Amino acid sequence: MKGQSSRILLLFAFLSASLTGGDSCYEPMDSDPYLYFSHKTAYQLIFNSKFKPVPYCRPTFVWMFIRSGTSYPNTNESLAIRQLHQFKDRVIKNHEERRNGNLCRHVLDSLKRWEFEVNPTSEDDISPQGRMDMQLLARRTKDKMSEVLVKEINKNTFKIYASEDRKVMNSAEEFSKTMFGDDFRYKVPIEKVQSNSSFIGLESCPKWTDAIQNSEASLFRKSPEYMDMVSQISKRLGFLENITDSIVQAMYESCRYNKALVIESYPAWCGLFTRQELQLLEYYEDLDYYYKYGYGSEINTKVGCPIAKELMGYLSAVAKNDSDRPSAVFRFGSSAGLLTTLLALEVAKDPVPLTHYNYHAQYRRQWRMSQVDPFSGNFAAVFYKCDQGDEENKVMFYLNEGVYDYPGCNVGLCSWKFIENKFRHYLRPDGCNDEVCRDRSRASGVRSAVWAVALIPIALAYLRV
Repeated sequence: MKGQSSRILLLFAFLSASLTGGDSCYEPMDSDPYLYFSHKTAYQLIFNSKFKPVPYCRPTFVWMFIRSGTSYPNTNESLAIRQLHQFKDRVIKNHEERRNGNLCRHVLDSLKRWEFEVNPTSEDDISPQGRMDMQLLARRTKDKMSEVLVKEINKNTFKIYASEDRKVMNSAEEFSKTMFGDDFRYKVPIEKVQSNSSFIGLESCPKWTDAIQNSEASLFRKSPEYMDMVSQISKRLGFLENITDSIVQAMYESCRYNKALVIESYPAWCGLFTRQELQLLEYYEDLDYYYKYGYGSEINTKVGCPIAKELMGYLSAVAKNDSDRPSAVFRFGSSAGLLTTLLALEVAKDPVPLTHYNYHAQYRRQWRMSQVDPFSGNFAAVFYKCDQGDEENKVMFYLNEGVYDYPGCNVGLCSWKFIENKFRHYLRPDGCNDEVCRDRSRASGVRSAVWAVALIPIALAYLRV
């Protein structure tokens, strides 16, 4: 038996080597593959399940912002991924006819089996995995916050808001079914946030468009590290000249969508990247989002202001024992909506900005979208009434169900007075009155008064991502 196993291994080695002209072939060697794909990371891979009750404290109010669950690629992404079917044939031809490729036989066989088709009617909609993510999140939230959620269920005690975006609304419905029952619509109807004044209007604002056009991400794609990655991948796949960056991006999209949609899988295209290349692509995506929706552009914090103001208003009402406030508020929105809310609350802020030239120095960055903004990403604030300590009122924040520890808090448990003082500007009547777009001469005729009035619905319906 032992001799037979040895002969099989020798035969496998011969077949693998024959594909690459006798040179050692490429295969993923990492027993713990890298699965963090920026803002398209599967939630089940990163959420924190180790919840512990706060000693001598009872939760009295819950507020959550929840990004939509794992979705199918949108129309443009699907088109790019479908083009990989032809590219796959070229890679196979490089190996089997031209003998130029460097993939091991089983890696190539995996690529041969790859298929990725999305029904056009499902594009940019929540997937079965996304529905499950919402159900599980609701179940865990219900278990952890049972003291808050046992109250009479009606539209006054609980509030649910969702934008009109299909995947966002479907996410809210899945969550609500598990939280409040199949008949939740009669108890706690979902309040729609109009999307006719959503983020798309901001594209006419020069302060935002300049941040996008001048993004460091485009410079990073011209960096030596990125260019070398493209060169290495091209050689590995058997091309004498570099493949286009659009192909590399399509490979990456297929990789991370396949993984997010089928958690148990290890997608074929993922296996064509090294661990270091996946980390490089992750940084590119994080850098792109840093300037589109993050700290790289001042305008983004202003867009997140109304939701931060809403949260602080609720917390203040709980501290004052206001009996008219709801017991829980659940907001469902987009990736960009979640991120701009986190910006307004100073979450995941790095001391040194992300740039195209400090990739290696940002290995331990806080702005890591796989940990901050995965599919189904969420941010929660829980108000506690405590029987011991120097203050009755406490607040704890949770990022993707893990405690978020603000500097100045005690292992995440914050004095309400500390939080009230830290974000006092949101409690002022004029806390969010700044215009989103200040350059009137270049704002495509949009009047400043309209922007001021539209700021709140813009933020609450923010972007379809």
